[in-house]
This record gives sequence, structure tokens and C-alpha cells, in this order.
Amino acid sequence: MSFKDVIVYVDGTSASKARDLMAIGLAKAHGAHLVAVALAPQALMPLYGADVAFADMSGVLDGVRAQGEEALARFRTAADAAGVSYDVRLMHGTSDEFPHDFAAAARLTDLAILGQPRDGDPLVGQYALVERCLFASGRPVLIVPAAPGKTVGVETVVVAWDGSAEAARAFGDARTFLKEAKRVVLLAGLNEAKPRDDGLPVDGMVAHLARHGINAEPVTVPMNEGGDVGRLLLSRAKDLSADMIVMGAFHHSRWREFILGGVTLTMLEEATIPLFMSH
Repeated sequence: MSFKDVIVYVDGTSASKARDLMAIGLAKAHGAHLVAVALAPQALMPLYGADVAFADMSGVLDGVRAQGEEALARFRTAADAAGVSYDVRLMHGTSDEFPHDFAAAARLTDLAILGQPRDGDPLVGQYALVERCLFASGRPVLIVPAAPGKTVGVETVVVAWDGSAEAARAFGDARTFLKEAKRVVLLAGLNEAKPRDDGLPVDGMVAHLARHGINAEPVTVPMNEGGDVGRLLLSRAKDLSADMIVMGAFHHSRWREFILGGVTLTMLEEATIPLFMSH
């Protein structure tokens, strides 16, 4: 899979600048077209609750809209300087509709680039945006921390393998990054309490990647029931000097809403390098 069009969410936060650089760098390296999207909200009430339902929110709305316009102007300047193809879009609507609208737009691209939920404008609903893109866009999502070590040219990629359909999907979606990387580490969690014949098909995945020209080195990580898997993955990625982590995204269903699973949430909030996720 190669990336020919990429959508990126931009806002007025300083963390958004890292997303600009990542998106523009990818577009320049792959000849991709960029779509930069900001929000021009018509209402923010669902994020505040009944206590302020009658407050005059016009000033807040104008401020968020102005920040979106400024973010798009900043993106346009950087994209022009890099000479990449792009569109900018100020998406109108309510703050609770925006994640749905953005995810729908992401379906028309190869990759969505977002920031970590804690780093975004809280008025926009960053957790809802990430959840909706991960589980309803049908496209992979690249989460960019506020200050990534690198914005392009990843050299070491850690892929988290647990034998799941989500992990397999992520590996396929991230193939472009895996082929370009100088080192790919297949990080496989092994539950020592289970019989050996219940282990993960590590050799099979290594062979599958090799047929795609990806030389992955398997590293087994002992894991125990109830352990903090997310922090263990982050710790091992740091030990390996990884520039990116690739993994499947998981959620827990509650009625018709998406609730991020524990490992996914930990990775989203605490990763200090770009995180490539698919569902």
C-alpha cells in the first residue's frame, strides 16, 4: 500500500505543528495529495453540559473558528514552501458532529493523521475524533505526538504482534513504512502461563512479511495476566530506539458508542513517537 492522499486535522495548538510537518513530509516523499481540515463550529453545547446551556457562546465559537482559520493558513504556507499538492477545508458543523464528518472524509483518503487526544483543543472533543477515525473510517490512523523525534524517514519500526485480526490489518496498512524502514522488530507477547502450542504464529508472520520484502526480526516479550501491556510495549519500543510503533486498535462496545480499550488508550496518551494504528 502506498499513500496517495492523506487527510490531517489541524488546530490552533502548538502540537498541531508536528502534524503539519509529518503530513507534508509524507506527501513530499510519496507524491501524495494532502487534505488539511480544521473545524468552524456552529455549536459547542454538547461539550459543556446543561449548566451553561444558556450562556452566550458566540465569543467562544468565534475564537475556535479563528484558530482553525489561522491553523489552515499556517499549513498552507508550509505546504507551499514544500511544493506539495494540497487542499484546505474549514469544516462547518457542531462539535459533536465533527468526528463523524471527519471520519467520513477520511474514507476518501489512504491515511488520517491526528494528534494525541490530550494535546488537542479540548473544545473539539479529541478522544471522540480519534475513536471515530479508528473504528469508523475504514482507514489507518497515524497519531503524532506533540514533539516526535522524527517527522519523516523512520528507521526503526516496532510492530506489535498478538495474532489478532486488528494487528494483521495494521501490518498490511503500514507496509509502506515497513518497507522503507532499515529495521523492523516484530514484538510478540508470550503469556508464560499458557502451553507452548498456544503460542503466537510468530514464524508465520515473519515469513509473510519476508515475502513482501520486509526482513522482520522477532523479539518475544514475556507477559503476565493483568500486566500493563501498553506501558510494556512503550518501554520495549524505547529500548529498541524505535521511530514508530505499528499496532492494531481495540475497543470495548457500550451500546452504540466506541470506548477505547485499555492498551489502546495507554498507547494513544503516552506514546512519544508516532503511532500507526488500524482496526
